[in-house]
Amino acid sequence: MSQPSVLHDTFNERQLLIYLPDGYADSDQRYPVVYLQDSGDLIEPNDSDTLLKVRELTAKGELPGMIFVGVASFDRNDEYTPFVSPNVFEPGKMFGGNASVYARFLANELKPYIDSKLRTLPDREHTGIMGFSFGGLISVYTAFSYPDIFGRIGSFSGSFWFPGIIEWLEQLPIRQTGQRLYMNLGHAEGAGRTNGQQWMVPNSKKVYELLLQNGFTESTVRQVIYESEYHSFDLGVQYVPEALQWLFRAE
Repeated sequence: MSQPSVLHDTFNERQLLIYLPDGYADSDQRYPVVYLQDSGDLIEPNDSDTLLKVRELTAKGELPGMIFVGVASFDRNDEYTPFVSPNVFEPGKMFGGNASVYARFLANELKPYIDSKLRTLPDREHTGIMGFSFGGLISVYTAFSYPDIFGRIGSFSGSFWFPGIIEWLEQLPIRQTGQRLYMNLGHAEGAGRTNGQQWMVPNSKKVYELLLQNGFTESTVRQVIYESEYHSFDLGVQYVPEALQWLFRAE
């Protein structure tokens, strides 16, 4: 298979890595868009064969062609965290808690820019947001903050251990607006940890149950728990093609 078509762009001083679907230049078709945290690490060809598998599924007609927008973070411990909280990785420092600012940027600045620059399908049903770890957390936070903009959500080992996130979700007026959420994690992530990460699995299960109690159904939220005793990007990323198929399946 040929090399993927990649655009390098900068918007408001933020680096973007944009993957165009095969055939984009030869048609006038419009495409779904998936916004990816951490510069698009979930589909980075040097990290996994995810993008290759996605392209193969698209070629076979099992997945629509789609545009991926990898968004670089200025400081993920600041931008991807919803609340100010002690940094469990660096004692004495704090998580910045600026997720609301970053989410507003994605929804109100970056998305309109991408929609004006590329041939997108701009509606909620064709707009996804995904990430791993803190990237999964901020993807869920952003989508639930802007439910009329982001309709397809992927959280891979999302950091739902983060203090206050369960309470934030409990206070949200969650409603089923046509959003779909795919979430996964290893069955024993956080086991043996003495910091907040020990709540990774129980809190992730709480999120799933909370959504089922507030308008989501098993056809609109899916949780996959795989065998892993640790936080593994390599294992979690293997589920991206499956997640995309489930999130963007035809009605």
